[in-house]
Amino acid sequence: MIIKPISYMKANAANLSEEIGFEPMYVTQNGVDSLVVQTSEAYKSQLEKMAFMELLIKSEQEIKQGEVADLDDFLSEI
Repeated sequence: MIIKPISYMKANAANLSEEIGFEPMYVTQNGVDSLVVQTSEAYKSQLEKMAFMELLIKSEQEIKQGEVADLDDFLSEI
């Protein structure tokens, strides 16, 4: 985990994306958590993972509610 004061972020803004890669940087201000900074590539990856998890959760809920289809019926529809 990378934890830096906001003054570090300001002084090194041009190189932050290379420094943090896919690991988020926790930024503090006056010793208190203030921001979490990550690259846009890492953010997009995180969004994709969350979308996939939401699909899994929705699928699990549908299965619990009995909203399922017979495999043969499903295959005949595609």
